[in-house]
Amino acid sequence: MTDNSSNHRWFVLVIVMLGTFMAILDSSIVNVALPHMMSTFGVNRNQIEWVATGFMLASAVAMPLVGWFVSRVGHKALYVAALAMFTLGSAACALSWSYNSLIVARVLQAVGGGAIQPVGMAIIADLFEPRERGRALGLWGTGIMIGPALGPTLGGYLTDWFSWRTIFSVNLPIGVITLLLAIAVMRSDSESARERRPFDWWGFLFLSMALIGGLLALSKGQEKGWDSGLIRTYMILSFIGTVMFISVEKSIAKPLLDLSLFRYRNYSLSMILALFRAVGLFGGVFLLPIFLESVVGYTTIQTGLWMMPGAVAVGAMMPVAGRLSDKYNPGWLVAIGAMLTAVSLILYGHLEPRSSGLMIIGPQLIRGVGLALMMAPLMTTAINAVPRDKVATASSFLNVAQRVGGSFGIAMLNTFVTDSVLRHSVHIGTALAPQSQRFQHFSGHTTAALAMQTHQSLASLSSLGSMIADRIISINATVLGFENGFVIGGFIVIAGIPLALMLKKDY
Repeated sequence: MTDNSSNHRWFVLVIVMLGTFMAILDSSIVNVALPHMMSTFGVNRNQIEWVATGFMLASAVAMPLVGWFVSRVGHKALYVAALAMFTLGSAACALSWSYNSLIVARVLQAVGGGAIQPVGMAIIADLFEPRERGRALGLWGTGIMIGPALGPTLGGYLTDWFSWRTIFSVNLPIGVITLLLAIAVMRSDSESARERRPFDWWGFLFLSMALIGGLLALSKGQEKGWDSGLIRTYMILSFIGTVMFISVEKSIAKPLLDLSLFRYRNYSLSMILALFRAVGLFGGVFLLPIFLESVVGYTTIQTGLWMMPGAVAVGAMMPVAGRLSDKYNPGWLVAIGAMLTAVSLILYGHLEPRSSGLMIIGPQLIRGVGLALMMAPLMTTAINAVPRDKVATASSFLNVAQRVGGSFGIAMLNTFVTDSVLRHSVHIGTALAPQSQRFQHFSGHTTAALAMQTHQSLASLSSLGSMIADRIISINATVLGFENGFVIGGFIVIAGIPLALMLKKDY
C-alpha cells in the first residue's frame, strides 16, 4: 500500500492514530466503572474482574496474529476488519443485557483492539521511509502514551455523570467515522505483495498458553499469593508454552514468529528495553493515582486532573522525540529519556499527603519528556532494524513485549509496595507499640489536640485519640511504602541505560 503522495500518507496516519487511541484508551477506561457493573448484573468482585482480565488476555493473544493476517489479506483489509470488530464490540458492550453477554462482547472488542495497534505500526512503516519513520511514529505514539493517563479520568466522569455503558458507547461515533475514512482513503495492498503461507496452529497454541499463563500469573499473583498453587500452575503453563513455542518455531518452514528477527541487534534490544520503559510508564500511571486516591483522598476525577499535565507533556513531546530519532543516535536519546524518567520517579520518593501541587506536577512533566524520548526512538529503531517484509510480524511481537512488560511492571511494583508497607508497619509498630511509653505519649498529644478542637473532656476522647494515633502510624507506613516503590522504579529504569547505549543508528 506504499504511496508517494505526502498528503495521503499523513491523512492515513491520522486515521491510524484515531483507531489506536481508541483501542489504548479502552484498556484503561473500564476499571473505574467495575463497581457499577457489579451492581447492574449482581456479580461479585472476582467475576467482574474478568471484564478487564478478559480484555487483556484476548488482546494479547490477537496481537501475534497480525503478521500472518497481513501476509494473507493486506494492511488495509486487516485494519478495517479490526476497527469494525472493535466498534461492534463496543456497541455490544454498551447494549449487554447480562454478565455473560458483556464478557463475550468485551472479548470481541479486545480481539479487534489488540490487532489495531500492531497493524497500525506496520502501516506507518510501510508508508514512510526509514528516515521519516521517527516523526510519523512519534505522532502516532501520542495516543499510546496519553490513553492510559486519560482513561481513568474519562471513565470516572462518564460513569458518575451518565452511566457505565457510556464508556463503551462513546467509541461508536469515533469508530464509525474512522472506519468510513479508512475504507475511503486507505489503499489496498497489491496481490503480488501477499504471501499465501499456511497458519502455524501449533505455534499459536503454545504462544497463547505462554501469554495467558504468564499474564494471569502477573495480574493475579498479588491477590492470590505468589506461592499459591494456582499462580504456580499459571507460571508452569507459561514456561511450558514458551519452551514449546520456541521449539515449534525453530522446526517449521513458515513459523508464526520468524526467530531470525532476534538476530537484528536493535530489534532485540528494543524488545528488552520495552520492560524498562514499562516500569517507567506504569510507575507513574499506576502508583501515582493509587497514592493520590488511597492516601491523599482525592476522587477519581480529581486524580485524573492532577495526572493531566503529565499526559499533556508526553503528548506534546512525542512528535519532537520522533523528529530527533530521525536525526540522532537513538541510543543517546533513549538513555537521556531513561535518566529523566528515573529522576522523576526518584523525586516522588519525597511525596507526602501534604505535598504541594508543584511536587505532584513537576516530576510528571519531567517524566513526560523522558518517556517520549524512550518511546519514539525505541519504536523507530525496532521497526527500522528489520526488512520491510517482516515489519508486520516484528511490530506485532514488539507490542506483545510491551503488553507483557506493562503487566510485569505493574505486578512487580505493586508487590514491592505492598511488602514495603508491611515492613514499615512492623518497624513502626515495634517502635510505637500500644503499651509503650512513646505510643502513650503520642496518643496523649493527639487526644489533647482533639479536646482543644472539640471542647470535650480528655477522658471521653482517650479511645478516639488512640484510634487516630493508630491511623496516623498506618498512613505513615503506607506513605513510606509508596516512596520506596517510586525510588526502586527509578533505579530499575536507570539499569536499562547501558542497554540503551548499545542501540545504533543504522538508517
